[in-house]
Amino acid sequence: MPPLHIVCFAPYTNWSIHSARQVTILQALRLRGCSVSYIACDGVFEVCDMTQAANGAAIPPGERACLTCQSSVAARLATWGMPYRWFGRWLKPEDFTRARDWVMRLDPTTFTTVTYDAPADGRPNSETWDLGHWVRSSVHTHLRHNVLDLNDPPVIGTYRHYLKTGLLAALGLSRLFAREKPSAQLLFNGRMSVTRVALEIAKQRGIRSIVEERATTPGRLSLFENATCLELTAFDALWEAWRDRPLNGDEIAEIGDYLDSRWRGRSTDVSVFSRAADDAQAMYRHLNLDPAKRLWALYTSSLDESIDEPRAVGSFPSQAAWIEATIAQAARRPDVQLAIRVHPNSGSKKSLGRNAQDAAFFDKIADTLPPNVRLIGGDDETSSYTLAAAADLGFVWYSTIGLEMAAIGKPVLRAGNSWLAHCDAFVPIASPDDFAARIDRTLTEPPKAGHRRTVQAWRFMHCWTFRQTIPFALVKQPQWFVGEPAYTELEALMSGRDANLDHICAVITEGAALHPPPPPRDADLAAIEAESIAVRSAVYRTEAA
Repeated sequence: MPPLHIVCFAPYTNWSIHSARQVTILQALRLRGCSVSYIACDGVFEVCDMTQAANGAAIPPGERACLTCQSSVAARLATWGMPYRWFGRWLKPEDFTRARDWVMRLDPTTFTTVTYDAPADGRPNSETWDLGHWVRSSVHTHLRHNVLDLNDPPVIGTYRHYLKTGLLAALGLSRLFAREKPSAQLLFNGRMSVTRVALEIAKQRGIRSIVEERATTPGRLSLFENATCLELTAFDALWEAWRDRPLNGDEIAEIGDYLDSRWRGRSTDVSVFSRAADDAQAMYRHLNLDPAKRLWALYTSSLDESIDEPRAVGSFPSQAAWIEATIAQAARRPDVQLAIRVHPNSGSKKSLGRNAQDAAFFDKIADTLPPNVRLIGGDDETSSYTLAAAADLGFVWYSTIGLEMAAIGKPVLRAGNSWLAHCDAFVPIASPDDFAARIDRTLTEPPKAGHRRTVQAWRFMHCWTFRQTIPFALVKQPQWFVGEPAYTELEALMSGRDANLDHICAVITEGAALHPPPPPRDADLAAIEAESIAVRSAVYRTEAA
């Protein structure tokens, strides 16, 4: 039986936290008898996700960017001792003309749904490439737009570039898969333009894909099988298996440390944009709020990166409509104060690019706010954690801090779905008509309901942060986007040396389950869990008081 052959299409090698992990896994697979191909980009794409302002691109798209990137990739892979080939070898000169002519013939209003009938190339089955859909998420992120206006020339131009790039990727990958006939592919992300193309064509041809993405904590990674990094089905199943099982002492300690790193400002993860929790009285003075009145805190979400995820919807037509409805609810209740915390990643000194549509919306509402509503801009130094600890009621679309707020025992109403759709830690808003009644019921509910949601917040956070992710100590992570091998000799990657690497290799070569089934838990553990969580979560509320 011939050895398994694994392909790794890696156009974004210079995001080294991912490529260092991919190279480590590939080298380990070779040591286990597989053959591997690492395919890097030699500047064949006119634009790519690495040239986006939203991803910290230092120079704009173009020849200089590609040459700089290509030379850096070659040096990096040479240092790591990883053989590679350039993607351009699977493209023909006429492909560039074909792609250019195709996109210029398209009606821009059809961009989001446009398809391409793939050339037969001797295959028994025809293929249709859903390129408009496959590259759409990258267009949202490139522009930092929640809504794509296909009558707007800059949007048209950007979408056209990504469609051209997507077709070139599809043509080259089609030939690569046909010639190499891989058993599986190892792929980064699966969401971004050409990586989505690689994922979808592999699925059409029955090639299994294992997709790698960073986790929300340093030193861990997430894997997805035949799915993008936005796909939530596997996590939903994992949460369903664990939601009613209490956490043990070690797991509670893990989440306690994780929460503490974020509330104390020690986390190095890219998803942390707020400063550490600080003086609540200073916050009240800065925002001109009355400490004697009830405080509501609304946290917006940065949507453009996840807007293409099928479940990125909510009980209101849009996040903007929900914000306006919450302002209206506060206006009817002069006994409360509402603070709207604009997500710093929408546009601030810390954000990855700037979402102009979000900025325009907040500029529009800023001058019409009721006297009991405050708008806290992305660049405002107010700590989101101080606000969360001081507030009596929270409102989120699907922002992470909503889960962190629920974890310290605060009631939080959730209007969006996405990754939090099945999380029991929130009061879900069923519809706009249900909104006012939900607020009233939440404010008058018995303490028991709040205690259960707090416990579920800790369980969900552990499932999302630790249970669905895999420790990967073989790659150092000095910054959230930087990775370097933590080993000097390949012997460190041999079977039996690292249990987590062994597990990942078994997932790829043997079809092993990504996550083991939950073991039974002692029913008496639930009471211990509830008491421990109550003590830990009270710390932040006490400090805020």
